[in-house]
Amino acid sequence: MEESMADNVYYNAIMALHGLEDFKDVIDQWQRLSDNVYKFHAKQGLVLPNMLWSSDNGIDNDNLLSLLTGFLVSAGNLIDFYGSVKCLEYYLSYVPKEKEAFEIEKIGEKIRDAAGFRSEYRGVLSIDVSEWMEHFHETHFINVLKYLASMDEDILYVFHIPNYNQKAVEQLMQMLVMFFRIQSIEMHLPDSEELGNYIKGEIAEYGLNLDAEAEAMVFASVNRMREHKYFAGYTMLNRLASDIVYSVYTSSPPYDGIVTKAMINDFAPDGIYVSQLLWNNAKVFTEQYSNEVEGSSEAVGETGGVTISKHLGGSRNVIKI
Repeated sequence: MEESMADNVYYNAIMALHGLEDFKDVIDQWQRLSDNVYKFHAKQGLVLPNMLWSSDNGIDNDNLLSLLTGFLVSAGNLIDFYGSVKCLEYYLSYVPKEKEAFEIEKIGEKIRDAAGFRSEYRGVLSIDVSEWMEHFHETHFINVLKYLASMDEDILYVFHIPNYNQKAVEQLMQMLVMFFRIQSIEMHLPDSEELGNYIKGEIAEYGLNLDAEAEAMVFASVNRMREHKYFAGYTMLNRLASDIVYSVYTSSPPYDGIVTKAMINDFAPDGIYVSQLLWNNAKVFTEQYSNEVEGSSEAVGETGGVTISKHLGGSRNVIKI
């Protein structure tokens, strides 16, 4: 039996996320669709639009994809699932137009693997097309879209691209609408002030409070991180909060739990700590990216073991389903 809004833990987890208003609006629409199909005994088979996610740096797309898949499974009447996994992820490597492309064969192989002994796959397929920016009109890419469109009734596609190049996002959307019913969703992090308040809250959970000068400095550090190309979202914010608390507790405990700017000067926006944190994350990101260029895919698998996070990028405050 399908779950109502109040009963669907994935719906509730998505609605509790910070930011991401476009994404939450779509999920809210789909929940109402599910409720109405169930209430009026409507014929199932209404095909959901595919999605294009254009994301800020630091958005945890893997976590959001897990939440989306869990929501669709729990709804029970929005899409069919069939195969050994519910969701697949695929990184679409760029192939120059003068070279022979084998991406269609690779995607087909992954779909067959996901189908397992059932020889048929129905579910969610997430495709990162970031490497094709500036090349969306090339024949190899168009052929991939044609191939994917041939399975559109069985698979819900989620295309991914970073949003720092709005022209590229528009170009991709122009191509996708030629082959799919598609809904563009901008995945935005909260602004720096809200992220700064998140840090304050994390620090306060350890019995510490920032004075006005310390708060202004921490907010400036958060702003610098958020504007960085390789900002890692809440993962990075959690690291900053933990290191501030550790630094305070292992030096001079603050009187009445008040943390002054002088006590945490090492975490200034132009300090070594923030610069090193950003540099390390850039190194991790670029090394991961270079590995992905070889062409990779990953099955998210059954949603029974998915982790629901209350924010977008961290490993804290999670609910195991």
